[in-house]
This record gives sequence, structure tokens and C-alpha cells, in this order.
Amino acid sequence: MSSSHSRSNLSGTLLVLLSMFGFSAKSIFAKLAYQQHCDALTLVFWRMLLSLPFFLIAIGFSLRHDKNSAMNRQDWLHVVLLGVAGYYLSSILDFEGLMFISASLERLTLFLYPTLVVLLDWYFNKRPLQRTTIIALILSYAGISLVVLHDLAPSHALGVGLALVAGSSLSYACYLLGSQPLIERLGSTRFTGYTLTVASLAVMIQGFGQIGSQVLHINQHVFLLGLATALFSTVMPVFLLTAGIARIGSQRSALIGSAGPVATMFLGLWILKEPITSWQILGAVLVIAGVLLVGQSAKDVGKS
Repeated sequence: MSSSHSRSNLSGTLLVLLSMFGFSAKSIFAKLAYQQHCDALTLVFWRMLLSLPFFLIAIGFSLRHDKNSAMNRQDWLHVVLLGVAGYYLSSILDFEGLMFISASLERLTLFLYPTLVVLLDWYFNKRPLQRTTIIALILSYAGISLVVLHDLAPSHALGVGLALVAGSSLSYACYLLGSQPLIERLGSTRFTGYTLTVASLAVMIQGFGQIGSQVLHINQHVFLLGLATALFSTVMPVFLLTAGIARIGSQRSALIGSAGPVATMFLGLWILKEPITSWQILGAVLVIAGVLLVGQSAKDVGKS
């Protein structure tokens, strides 16, 4: 029994680690694609197009194993709204922002979404902020400020990039906050399949509408990077994370996943030759500490 539990812990940890590296590599793939003169919309188009079959398979699988929770018109409107205003908008803003700032700064800024969920919950649902939560927010935003103020020269591009990625983080936070009721009714697999399918269709409509059929004409390098972004940084980490959480729980998974910004930082150094400074490391530590503190605070409130 103990040996079986140990194997489950080990496999769960490995699954979450692989998921974390997959998510962390997304901005690296994007940067490499931009070096091939690919624009952000084209890359997101191919990312979602190549991911779409897996979203549809997930929907079919969940429907086969769960005959309950029929959806009404309001549920469908909710799914479309979250897919478009949440995941689609978040993806577009994120990849556009990556054209202006480094992969490590993008990942660090995007990683603020748990703190934004807390702030949105406080504002819209009047949930009081605990002292621990306030400390966590101060740590997180101080960490970002350290990286920006000490390592980067102020510029228009930096401001644009930060604003776009911050907008992406806010959009994703809204997506998470608004998704809870449907996830509880439909299950995470079915809900994710629906909303990401909607997001994929929205990206394709924008791609054909803004670029036309030219969006389909890309070179082999961009196609392979789009495929890597779709499989290794979208589909694979989503399902691996779900499987990992089932084995070791959401709290331990969050602890492992919090290393994502640091992983991106070192991947950026290795592949993109983006420098790492002591201020960046300190900023990353503060952001991660703040996010973990937010997660612990939310858990404590849930227990009370």
C-alpha cells in the first residue's frame, strides 16, 4: 500500500513538472517564431487550429462518460462569453505582448493572474481581503516592479508589452473567476473543451478576417513552432496537469507549478540568450512567494 502511494506521488510530481515545463516553453516557442518574421496572430491561429482536434476529442470523451448536466441557452451563452472574452482575448494579448518584452518578463507578468482573481473577487463579490492576502499582493507587485525598474530601460515598447500581457493576465483571471459555476456542473474536461473550442473558432475568424488566406501560407519552421506551441505548450500540459492534480492534489501541484517563471527565465537564457540578473531572480522569488501566499490564504478562507 505504501509502495503504491509512493509511486502515485512520484508519477503525479513528474506529470506536474512536465506540465510546468510545457507551459513555460510557450513564450520561448513564440519568440523563436517571431525571429522567423511570423506575427502574433498567425502563430496563435496555428496554435489553436492544431489544438482544436484535441479539444473536440475531450468533449466527446466527457460526453460519453457523463450523460448528466444538460446545457441550456444561458449555459451556452456563458461558455461563448468565457471562450471569447476570456481565453481568446487572453491568448491574443499575451502573444502580442511577447513581441515587445522578454519571455521571462512575460511569464512573470502573466503569473500575476491569481492575485488578480483575488482582487476581482474582492471587488465584485465583496469578499474581504485578509491580511495575508494583502501581504501577498504587495510581494507580487513589488517583485514585478523590481524587475522592471532595475533591469529594463524604460521605453514605449516595454510599456506596450507590459500593458498587453497585464491585460492578458486580467482576461484570464476573469475567465477563471467566471468559470467556477459551470466547471462544478459540467466537469473541468467538458468545460475546458467547450471554451477552448470557442476560443479556437474566434481566433480563426480573426485570422481569416484580418490576414485572409495568407494566414495559411507559412514556412516549415513556423509550422513546426506552431505545432510545438499547440502540442507541447497547450494540449499536453493541460491534460498532464489534470492527471497530476488527481494524484498529488491541487496544493502540491500549485507549489510545483510556481516554478514556471523561473523555468522560463532559464529557458530564455539557454535558448534565446536573454540575460538573468540578481534583480530578476529576486523579483521572481517575490512574485512566486506572493502567489503561493494568495493560494494559501484562499485555502484558509475556504476552510473557515
